[in-house]
Amino acid sequence: MSSKPDKGGMSTNVPKGVTLTERNPYTELTIIQKQYVEARLQGLGKMAAMRAAGSTNTALENNPKVRAAIRYLVEQSMTNVEELTKSDVLTGMMDAVGAAATASELVMAWREIGKLIGAYEPERKILEIRDYSADELKMLPDKDLAKLAGDEMREVIDAEFHELESEEA
Repeated sequence: MSSKPDKGGMSTNVPKGVTLTERNPYTELTIIQKQYVEARLQGLGKMAAMRAAGSTNTALENNPKVRAAIRYLVEQSMTNVEELTKSDVLTGMMDAVGAAATASELVMAWREIGKLIGAYEPERKILEIRDYSADELKMLPDKDLAKLAGDEMREVIDAEFHELESEEA
């Protein structure tokens, strides 16, 4: 057993390996205050949250207990997000598969699962960069010139080639 001071400066006997947990201010709220806090955490504005809680008290937001509960719950939700694992995300995606209403939603959910578990081979693209001389370009067939120009779909009917003189000459 070790002795640790509590918030009032008094020491308490706490067994080794046991940590004191932070008190949850949400549990100390009234029902209306809890409903207000829940509405605010769902993204409602102050007045909308007040109506959702069934209250006419415009001072709810400024109540120290309400503010402490909101702050505490936001901090807790951020902690939970930081503790997400790959397994948690996979479970959530499997829930999305079950909740998919359309084939598109189902395909998107499975695609994300595939990415998460590494089911797809990485895309490999080979780029060939070649610097053609003017003489080489003159010798290329029209189809190859069109391919170089990025216009493979259209057939080249007629073309002219002119070599530009450099400015240094």
